[in-house]
Amino acid sequence: MIYVIPLLRPVPLFCAENIARIASAHRWVLAVYLGTVFITLPALVIVLVGVL
Repeated sequence: MIYVIPLLRPVPLFCAENIARIASAHRWVLAVYLGTVFITLPALVIVLVGVL
């Protein structure tokens, strides 16, 4: 969906490059990012959908 809008095409690449740069300097950032994206956010969605 982002790729359809030409102005937003560089955004995913920019974000990926910045996360890679930060994670190469601080390894714990990678663990926090992965835990947030693959554990915390899905669990939050499950809880919110279950409540609503």
